[in-house]
Amino acid sequence: MYFRKFLSVSAFAIMILPYFSVAASACESGHYVAAVMDDGAMVKLEDGTLWQVSAADTVDSALWLPNTDIVVCDDKLINTEDNETVEATKIK
Repeated sequence: MYFRKFLSVSAFAIMILPYFSVAASACESGHYVAAVMDDGAMVKLEDGTLWQVSAADTVDSALWLPNTDIVVCDDKLINTEDNETVEATKIK
């Protein structure tokens, strides 16, 4: 029983480790999508920040809906509901 629980926790830690590798403070949870604009090229979060999404990733962000939970990690927006990550630059 203990071993299974350990494996489960270890697997979870391995999945999220890349997002928290150097500085855990670089990631902010508690955000959500306020709007997706320009066919996914721009994402506005609830705090008013505006993010320009990499052209290669707009295929994913274009499908994000308002109120989708987001974690911001440096230059990445992570959709925690669909487990999708897009490269993005904060422009406002």
